[in-house]
Amino acid sequence: MSADELRFPGVRRGYLDGRWGQIHYRLAGELGDRSAKHGKPPLLCLHLTPKTGWIFEPLLADLGSDRVAIAPDTPGYGGSDPPPSLLLADAYAQEFASFMEALRLRTGGGPFDVLGYHTGSSFALALANLAGERVRRVVLVSLADFSPEERKQRLDSLDFESPIKPDGSHVAAQWALIGKGMDTRLGSEWRHQSLAENLRSGRRIWWAYNAVHRQDLRGALGRLRQPALIVNPQDDLWEKTRAIAALHPHIAYAELPGAGHGVFHAEREKTSKLVRDFLDARA
Repeated sequence: MSADELRFPGVRRGYLDGRWGQIHYRLAGELGDRSAKHGKPPLLCLHLTPKTGWIFEPLLADLGSDRVAIAPDTPGYGGSDPPPSLLLADAYAQEFASFMEALRLRTGGGPFDVLGYHTGSSFALALANLAGERVRRVVLVSLADFSPEERKQRLDSLDFESPIKPDGSHVAAQWALIGKGMDTRLGSEWRHQSLAENLRSGRRIWWAYNAVHRQDLRGALGRLRQPALIVNPQDDLWEKTRAIAALHPHIAYAELPGAGHGVFHAEREKTSKLVRDFLDARA
C-alpha cells in the first residue's frame, strides 16, 4: 500500500476538551443541522492499543458519506492528552460517553452507534453497558477473551515502568511486532505509519492494556442488550473471538479469513459494507 493510498481527503481532524486535557479525533461527515439529514446515528470508533484513530481512516471516509463517523484517540494515545494514572475500562468508557455528549448538538443529537477494534471492543462493551440509553448498536471487531489466569500473565509481562529503552530497542521491537501481525497485503509504507502511531504514546504505550486485562469481558458481553455484530478477522484473536461468539448465537457474526491487523485498510470495501449493512438494517 503506497503513501497515496493511505490518504483519505474526506477525513478531518479536531480537538475537544476532556477530563484530562484535549481529546484528538478524526471525523468524516457533516456536523451541525446537516448531519441529521440522512436520519442515521453517528458512529463512534474506538481503536486498538497502541494505535490511534488513524487505523479507521478508510472506514470513516466510506461511512462519512451519509452519517457522522468519528474516531477519537484514546486518552494517552495519539494526540489525546493522558490520564494521570492507570485506568479501568469503565473510566475510559465514561470519558468516551462525555466526549459524545460534548459532540451531541453538532452530530444531530439522539443515540449513537459504537464500533470497537481489539482494545476498542473492550471499551465499546463498557460504554454500551454504561450508557445503554444512548448506544443504539454495537460492532465488535476481535475480542480479547482471555481467562483470568491469562489476563494476569499478560499484565505481569508488560513493562509499565520503563518501556522506552535507552538503546532504542523498543522501536525495533515494535517494528517486529507490527510485521508479525499485519495483513500481508499491506506494505512497508503502512507498517512505517503504523509504527509512528504506536510510538506516540511514549511511556504509556501499555496503559490501555491494564484496563483490558482487568475487565471481565465475558460478563460485559453477557450484559449487552443492544443489537450487536462480532467481526472476526484472522489475527491473533481469531480463535478467542470465534470461541466467545459461539457462546452468543443471538449476536450476528462474520469472519474475515486471511485478514490480519490493518483490516480496515486491507479489506476496505468488505469491512465498510459489513459495518454499513449492519448499522442500516431494520431492527
